[in-house]
Amino acid sequence: MTPLDLGLAASGRLAAAVERRAGTRGTWVIVLGLVVVSAVWVYLIGSSQRPTDLSFDDIRFDRIPAMTSWVRVEGDLRPYPNSNSLYQLHDLHDDALYLIVISDAPLELGRQVMTGQVSAGEATTGNIGSLDPDIPPVPKQNEPFAIILLPAAIGAMIVLGRRIGYPIVRRERRGRYLHGAPLAPGEAIPARRSGRIASTVVPDAAAIDCTVVVRRGDDVHEIVLIDAAPGPDVGMTPEHVIRVRRSVPVTRLRVCRTSGCVPGVLVHAQTADLMLLIPDRAQRDRLLNTLG
Repeated sequence: MTPLDLGLAASGRLAAAVERRAGTRGTWVIVLGLVVVSAVWVYLIGSSQRPTDLSFDDIRFDRIPAMTSWVRVEGDLRPYPNSNSLYQLHDLHDDALYLIVISDAPLELGRQVMTGQVSAGEATTGNIGSLDPDIPPVPKQNEPFAIILLPAAIGAMIVLGRRIGYPIVRRERRGRYLHGAPLAPGEAIPARRSGRIASTVVPDAAAIDCTVVVRRGDDVHEIVLIDAAPGPDVGMTPEHVIRVRRSVPVTRLRVCRTSGCVPGVLVHAQTADLMLLIPDRAQRDRLLNTLG
């Protein structure tokens, strides 16, 4: 079972559980509510005022976004010569660049992350502007976007799960080699069947235990299904014979639940459209070799 199989199976199971309890309309209401919760949080975060992170190069080359004056900038704060109300905030990467910081209150020197109103100067070296700082600086907000977007992600899982169903059916690529000899005449293998035989349909959720025997012919094979314990409501005989030509497409697949995947085959014939689940992959491949 691949991680993708597990993820899809989890989506399908979640959607099936929600729809079983809330119904189709209730499921869509839940999905809409989950998306709205995430959207409201994202809107509130995006619309709230917060300082814009800038570098010294952004300031000196006038790369400040329009309508932006409240900024956050990091540098090395030093005292301004012969002044009690001015400081110099130097670029950590280019000591020649600095901002004049205007503050009557004493500030802590050294490496600092400062916020405030910036005024860019015209010089590209030395003093490149001034900063009227916030005291104390506004701390950077690290929004938990993983938690904020979680409701929307759950809503997306429900939508995906409704589309793919549960359990999920995953087709396997044809390029893989099939191992094992064809089934011997009269050899039976255990399976679970669902799908249509004639006008009777067995849903996947109510698959029937059976054994499968193949009677090979030159151009037409007969697939014999012998039900283990057919119920009286099925309305079919315990043994079913489906005639298939060798040219009839038979598709390899696996049916996945959260507990694991079971290999199987899809058989399309004139009188039937069957899905056979065969727990033993080697026996499944031998069945395919027999029908090929």
